[in-house]
Amino acid sequence: MKKGIYSTVMLLFMFFYLTQAMAQTKVKDTLGKKPNIEEFTVLEKYEPTMIVSAKDRIRLKKERIRETKRKRRILDSLDISDRKRKKLLKDLYRNPFSERLAKTLADVEFQDR
Repeated sequence: MKKGIYSTVMLLFMFFYLTQAMAQTKVKDTLGKKPNIEEFTVLEKYEPTMIVSAKDRIRLKKERIRETKRKRRILDSLDISDRKRKKLLKDLYRNPFSERLAKTLADVEFQDR
């Protein structure tokens, strides 16, 4: 009787462990999604000349996504430690104007030319 309970518990434990491990491996890539912008903003209602049109905002957003992907490819190709790469990728997504990221990319761009 005890063997049956232990094997059942072990089976349940393994099942939950594997499902947890698989749930953690799913990575959400926000760069591949279609850009979502508001068609009309509050400011656009009152001052339409001060705001960029929806088409231009989509174009600018696509350019930012393209630039982020380019920077990511550069960071992935660098011969740096994983710890530094993770910090730089975090900077890229959270604070794209960070000093650490700017310095690293400037060094790479300088070496390329």
